[in-house]
Amino acid sequence: MQTAQRLGFSPFERALRLITVVRAGEGRCIALFALHGFLVMASYYLIKALRESFLLAEADAEVRSYAVAANGILLMLLVPLYSAVRRRLDGRRLVVAITWLFAANMILFLVAYPLRSGAWFGIVFFIWVGIYGLLVVAQFWALAAGSFNTRSGQRLFPAIMLGANLGALAGAQATSLLIENIGPPGLLAAGALVLALSTVLVAPELGAIPAGSRSQTTPEQARTTRSVFGGFRVVFSDRYLMLVAAFVVLLNCIGSTGDFLLANLMQQRATDIVAAATDGTTRETVIGTLYARFQFWVTLVGVLLQMFVVSRVFRAIGIRGAVLVLPVIALVIYGAIGFVPVFSIIFIAKIIENATNYSLMNTTQQALYLPTSPVAKFDGKTTIDTFFWRFGDILQAALIYTGLNTFNLAPSAFALINVALCVAWIGLAVWIGTRYTSLSRQEISNAAPQVAREIPPASWRPGEAVRFALPADTFVDADAGDVLTFQARLLSGDALPQWLRFDAHQAEFQGTPPPDAPAHLLIEVIAVDINGASASTSFALARTV
Repeated sequence: MQTAQRLGFSPFERALRLITVVRAGEGRCIALFALHGFLVMASYYLIKALRESFLLAEADAEVRSYAVAANGILLMLLVPLYSAVRRRLDGRRLVVAITWLFAANMILFLVAYPLRSGAWFGIVFFIWVGIYGLLVVAQFWALAAGSFNTRSGQRLFPAIMLGANLGALAGAQATSLLIENIGPPGLLAAGALVLALSTVLVAPELGAIPAGSRSQTTPEQARTTRSVFGGFRVVFSDRYLMLVAAFVVLLNCIGSTGDFLLANLMQQRATDIVAAATDGTTRETVIGTLYARFQFWVTLVGVLLQMFVVSRVFRAIGIRGAVLVLPVIALVIYGAIGFVPVFSIIFIAKIIENATNYSLMNTTQQALYLPTSPVAKFDGKTTIDTFFWRFGDILQAALIYTGLNTFNLAPSAFALINVALCVAWIGLAVWIGTRYTSLSRQEISNAAPQVAREIPPASWRPGEAVRFALPADTFVDADAGDVLTFQARLLSGDALPQWLRFDAHQAEFQGTPPPDAPAHLLIEVIAVDINGASASTSFALARTV
């Protein structure tokens, strides 16, 4: 049994309660994980716009689609290599090692930048950034999923994801402001420094997780697969992971096809701007600026959704319902684009789609792994987040190539193809939601809170203010990661008198009784857990002379 609520929230924890449900004492670990996610995403977004400008300045949108597909092919080789490395490094050391590897890679690109010529540099850099953006981010969330129990992860991931989204927003805005001042070499150096700094947080963030919020993993459970096929074997041996993998393939195929539509129109817009310019503006700069602006709005809307929508969606419809939201939105968006393929419409529609993806869907994707084994969280999740994610790009590249070169399809036709894929995507989302609920119930059997001790009688004197808090161990809850909220009323069921206020967060009564206040009150205090189970006890509040 654990104490259900520790009195005394820090100011930071009070602020977090506007975003999601937290327990007193969780603030430090949330801050550290959120800062880690902030640094990782800021580093990624510092260089994300560069991959587009390097590539599209020398090649067209069709080559971009093929470069994305090359990512997936390369990841077929990297997944077994990753599993081999994980057999020698635990989760913490693995995250640090991979992070330093990619930071060093950025320095190599910085050195090679003056030597670039033709399209080769842009293609190689584009492929590398795609792998970096998947693998480093996947490792961070695998570490988080393996560190929290399911109930705590469902509560805290929205707040941690907010930190990551703020990092993306900061990186996108920094790119927009700095690209013309410090140029690509300066952004590469900044990205490497910010990414390297994130490794400092790994040990402190793991040590800051309260015992009741931690994942309970045995050494036997933490062992990785020893198969030469590594994460592929983990995925294909688990029906739930196979469903998630198929979901991710469709998610990225649909999104990447939408990116192709946007990239095609971005190039046309840049060509028009350069043709009308008289100050020597280059296509590379215009495309980089347009993408930086696009990414800024995507991340800004995503941050707002993360702050005010995600945790409320989780509480209202759960993970099972949340996994359906983006597929339904995408169905509506691509249906509209299919009939009105205009740049401004596609620009705004992709902002809505990507913002929902990076906030609600991204948080939901990470939560899907909470009720799985440690091997699934690292080997399986990394395989899905890298290879299967890029397999969606391969599927998209084949779709683009066939559509352009065999059937000569117009952009609106690709949007309508996405509509058909969205229907299948919705079906998968329903299936995954059902399976997730089943897995969660196997891990979580909700126990109602219990009264551990009676509340002693309290008293007040005429003319003096009343202020007293419930003892911290009044209620207990056996469920790891659960949080209790409190309510207070008169034992008769009526509301408290107006002069007596109850702070539900601090479980504290305050007020100044008037001269005609009743001499004796019976007050009931109710503790309610996240699933609505409750327990109650009462005490007497009496006047003394």
